[in-house]
Amino acid sequence: MEKQRRAFMFGFFCAILMALCSRPLYANTVNQTVTLEPNHAIDVKIGVENSDTSLVLSIVEASGDIDMYVKRGAPATGTSVSELEASSDFMGEGPTWREVIRIDKTTNPPLTSGDWYVTLVNWNSYTTQITLQATSSTSGSSAGTTGMGGGGNQQPSAGGAGYNPASEVNFVPETGLWYNSSRPGHGVDLEMSGHDLAAVWYTYNPDGTPVWYLAMAPLNGGKWTATLNKYHWSGTSATPTPVGNLTIDFSSPVTAKFSWTINGQSGSEPIERFYMADQVPAVNYTGLWYNSSEPGYGYSIDTQGNQIAIVAYFYDSSGEPRWALNASGANDLSSPGSLPALSFFGSCPNCQDSGFSSAQAGTITRQFLDSTHAKIGTQIQLPAPVSSKWTRSEAQVELLSKQVDNKRLDLALGLDAALGYLARGSESAGGFMDAFGSLDMSNMENSTCPVVNTGDMSNLDLSGPMHIPVSLDFGSGCTDKKGNHWSGSINLPVDATLSSGGLDATVNLTANNVIKNGQKVLSGTASLVAHITQGSNDLSNGNLRLNLNLVGPGNEPVTGTVAMTFSNVDLSDVFGAIGDSDTSFSPSNLTGMLKNGGTFQITFNNVHYGSDYVSGTVSGRSVSADSSQLSFNLQTNKGPVSGTVGVRSGSQNSQIFLTSQAPMNIMGYSVTFNNLEFDASRCSNSPVSGSVIMQKGSNKGSFQFDGTCLGYLYQPL
Repeated sequence: MEKQRRAFMFGFFCAILMALCSRPLYANTVNQTVTLEPNHAIDVKIGVENSDTSLVLSIVEASGDIDMYVKRGAPATGTSVSELEASSDFMGEGPTWREVIRIDKTTNPPLTSGDWYVTLVNWNSYTTQITLQATSSTSGSSAGTTGMGGGGNQQPSAGGAGYNPASEVNFVPETGLWYNSSRPGHGVDLEMSGHDLAAVWYTYNPDGTPVWYLAMAPLNGGKWTATLNKYHWSGTSATPTPVGNLTIDFSSPVTAKFSWTINGQSGSEPIERFYMADQVPAVNYTGLWYNSSEPGYGYSIDTQGNQIAIVAYFYDSSGEPRWALNASGANDLSSPGSLPALSFFGSCPNCQDSGFSSAQAGTITRQFLDSTHAKIGTQIQLPAPVSSKWTRSEAQVELLSKQVDNKRLDLALGLDAALGYLARGSESAGGFMDAFGSLDMSNMENSTCPVVNTGDMSNLDLSGPMHIPVSLDFGSGCTDKKGNHWSGSINLPVDATLSSGGLDATVNLTANNVIKNGQKVLSGTASLVAHITQGSNDLSNGNLRLNLNLVGPGNEPVTGTVAMTFSNVDLSDVFGAIGDSDTSFSPSNLTGMLKNGGTFQITFNNVHYGSDYVSGTVSGRSVSADSSQLSFNLQTNKGPVSGTVGVRSGSQNSQIFLTSQAPMNIMGYSVTFNNLEFDASRCSNSPVSGSVIMQKGSNKGSFQFDGTCLGYLYQPL
């Protein structure tokens, strides 16, 4: 193992670890996937061998509230939390599905050979798919899922957060991006390689220029220490130089104390795991990537839904390590794309925090070939004082680390999440609408794929009740112009009555296992009931009700009810946006309704998209010819969203300005918008100019946007 570790440290990530790169990173890991109905439990049997010294049990994919109970020799029994606790040896009872239990020779009871049983409990009101991962610590032996118990026979009566005492439940840290929310602008990427933890720390030199370091050592228990190395590029290879050490003292799977010594100077700070949402992408490209023909540099890639973030680690003209990143919005990950790269300047770890700034620094191109292979190219020009280029033609790269759960790069205290809630009303609504972006069928090769049937409309009577049996049938499979392969069918019959006074319509959608490129994108049912009356000046009154009982990309449940009432509004902007290729929902879609004066209210009734949910209202009212107000009163799984923001149209139809009347409460952050401009024709849904002030506890900062779409200056206050 020491030889492998030295090989890893010679280059970059697993790129230089030839011994590990030639075999799976988790040779002693197996996964078991089960499907659980609401308030049901299932037992998974784990075979432990004499040579196994530890067993780590992790739920690596699920949604909502899932708990885990472990017992040696027989399954835990019971139909309530208290009964299951009393019957089990170990338990994981967090409020979400992210449960991890570690059992070894020192736990009580200790790990012994034989059969161990894992009881998984689904406390949700919907059916969910759960993937359990079992990892043994001894090379050459496996923790095998040797059998399944009688799943679904137990029906727990109630669920709760429970407790997770350290003496009973041991944990391993979650892999991915960690940061200090009070010192945004730098962070550390933690990844497991076998039993070793690798830490890639992207931060700043004393002169404010970006630099990255790498450390790796075995992870034994909750405290980890490793030598910190800095790399130098000769033009063909990378050479490490020890500059200090890192120590990470984990207090939970998602929180830790991060301590360092660099060139004789020491310091520490709290860090935490950052999650943007729990949405599963159709294909998960998250992990560490490298070019095997030119090791020594690489990329961290995060995908979540149709979002992507890339951190590029490379060198300047003097061979010094540098980094740049992209954290963009919605992307079609199945197609090639070019992303703007940002260079950052900020405070070194031992320097007084003076904030950080960003500047555009070229592009990163990417094309995913499959889940473990891609083509990436970089055209990066670092601004002064570095003033250096890093150019690599698009070349094939490989995934080195295990694919970790959905995560999103965040450098700004949660700014992106805050803007997302304002722009879409909720992450659930946005996620739901983004999910339907994967149903874009505008690229179908010809009219025979899918087969579209609307019945005989030649004698359609518009003066009476109409029934239009609309269906789309992909048959056994068809391919669109972009090379996407489809199968399945969709039925959405329309029943409507049209009169001079308005429209009454019902649409009942049934999706039958619609699959795109081998991934399910939609199944289940939904219904839309609409009543619209025509007022004066082409304004409309009425109400809409949407009932959801669907399964979206990544088998994410999409459930709940969305109701909307409106008076004297212009619906053209909204329906135009729905037909747009960009399915994101922005303030301009809502304020466009109010140009001529009017009101609306959208009510979310327990809307779920995976483990993300929202209930409450978003309302709007016209204030003048070019301005309106949006009020939020939402409860979400990430906290409340409440307050009122003024929305003003600019001189161009694509311009929208947000100004807070008072600080808003967005997921625990106090947020104030100061003339924040969005311009869809220039920057899509990214801020262009203006500022945002955010505060959480004693941490307060200002984000000033510089007019370049992606550039901003952060300053702690």
